[in-house]
Amino acid sequence: MEDSRTGVRVDMKDQFQLIENGIEENIGLLHLHAEGILTHPVANNRLRILAVFSCRDKMRRFPMEADCITLKGISFFSVRADISLPDIFYHYSEEDAVHKAEVAFEYCDAKGNWHVLPKSLTLEGRHFLPQCQKSSFWYGIYRKAAYLFCTLLLPVWLLDGWFAAKGYKKSPYLEAGERGKKAAFYHAHGLVKQITGYGYSVRERKTAYFAKQYKKACKKRKEAGNLLFLSERELETGGNLDLVRSYLQEKGESFDEFIDTRPVHKLPNSGIKRSAKLAAAASVIVLEDFYPQLHALDLREGTSVVQLWHACGAFKMFGLSDIGKVSHLGQDTKNHRNYSAAIVSSEAMVPFYSEAFGVAAESVMPLGVPRTDIFFGQEYSRNVRERLYGTYPGLAGKQVVLFAPTFRGGGNKDAYYPWERFLVDAFVEALPEDSVLVVKNHPFVKQKFCCKEENKGRVLDLTGQENINDILFITSLLITDYSSCIFEASLLAVPMLFYVFDLEEYVKSRDIYFDFASFAPGKQVKSFEELKEEAGKILSVSKLGGEEILENEEGQEEGWQEAEESEEKRKEFCSYFLGSLDGHSTERVSEMILSLLHNDGKGAVD
Repeated sequence: MEDSRTGVRVDMKDQFQLIENGIEENIGLLHLHAEGILTHPVANNRLRILAVFSCRDKMRRFPMEADCITLKGISFFSVRADISLPDIFYHYSEEDAVHKAEVAFEYCDAKGNWHVLPKSLTLEGRHFLPQCQKSSFWYGIYRKAAYLFCTLLLPVWLLDGWFAAKGYKKSPYLEAGERGKKAAFYHAHGLVKQITGYGYSVRERKTAYFAKQYKKACKKRKEAGNLLFLSERELETGGNLDLVRSYLQEKGESFDEFIDTRPVHKLPNSGIKRSAKLAAAASVIVLEDFYPQLHALDLREGTSVVQLWHACGAFKMFGLSDIGKVSHLGQDTKNHRNYSAAIVSSEAMVPFYSEAFGVAAESVMPLGVPRTDIFFGQEYSRNVRERLYGTYPGLAGKQVVLFAPTFRGGGNKDAYYPWERFLVDAFVEALPEDSVLVVKNHPFVKQKFCCKEENKGRVLDLTGQENINDILFITSLLITDYSSCIFEASLLAVPMLFYVFDLEEYVKSRDIYFDFASFAPGKQVKSFEELKEEAGKILSVSKLGGEEILENEEGQEEGWQEAEESEEKRKEFCSYFLGSLDGHSTERVSEMILSLLHNDGKGAVD
């Protein structure tokens, strides 16, 4: 920062002042208020301060939204939070409570660098002890009687929910924008559950049945030693779980699996009972996505849960990073928090996944993502090219432009893409003659684009027909916006162009970890005319390859320089987000699972 009077640069340091840090003793609620000044750029002018709690071998990164104003590169902020200390650590005992807990404060700047703020707290360990739950016989009778009474009054609660769904009153049980009959029911359910502890959710009842059957199975089987693959996702060939499973099969390892795409509320009781028995028999449980009913369990001692996760890197916020943002996710949630090991794509991703899963950083392992191994082998690349060119002969010998945007809207039911922003005919006609356009919509988007009859030979819609990762092997240019396919494209060094006509609006409506403009590994354009022009430049440079540039061709030299800058940015992007990927992720992850299974130095996290 420059002194306005002298013009001399003055080096400033971050400042952080705790205004309030009082604790309500009876419930362990920490009232936190802090203010300060930051000298590093803040992503999207939206600041998150993380309170990092540590006690002995336990650690939790708790996110707090801050109010922030940036002037001349300096950010002034204020943050307030009410933190339930008994919910901070997943397992916390009287033995832990005799030790003090330290609280440090951190933030991540727009470039993805973490900074520790110059203040910390020391708290008595007793504040973190779980609150005693009333469990007497008469209290149980009271709750059931209250539930019966509230059920008799259900029409009243539904009417109250109708007013909330119409927007006439606020409801803490509804997400922003939820409307209709379901919203009225969710409101009534939340209200009755808050009063009585019981609700009307089929999912919650089935989850409770799963926990009951697990506990019953654990009593019958005193020891566990099996390996279990557990998933609600369809088993994808070449996916993380599939590759790890195949590796262990080749090693001669036996295992159980319960892979059923039906969510718990649609599973029959027989399926729930079987999955609970398999979980009780397992010393290692392997997941590849969120498996909600597993987090309702008090896992038996010595059981390890490994989360392979399905995504590379970290872009949109997920997991416990959304605490305080969505109504159904409270500080007392157990979601994700019983993972013994979570696999990530680079060392830099560790703090983000530690926060999102509510686990210690030591439990987040940058071993790589198994499904990315194919991007480092020549055989798969050769086979997929031959298959795609054989299936779609019109792509052979052409420069393939892949248009793969993400959806707009709230989700599956109202997803769309504003096709008036991407005029297929105008775009194709602006491309070099030796190029073709492949469109790959997000699965949520049901709309179909239209093009002239004479352009149909140069336009191919592969939505729902091919894996996008396979198409990337034959892609000369990827045009996207906020899609996660940029991670895989970066590994293959595919040139990228970001068509972000609604960047400011999108960033405001979505919570993302980074400043998009800083981390996107390619040029960003906001108008359709600029998109056509830049696509032409990139394809011209791509066609030249490594040949010497002819300076008399207008725009070519500039295009080559931009290509070099984009390539440098791509390398930095890969190093930060994908630094652990090298084609051997499956082996490392599988061997880690075997070490847990055979207990040779790595056990379950308590």
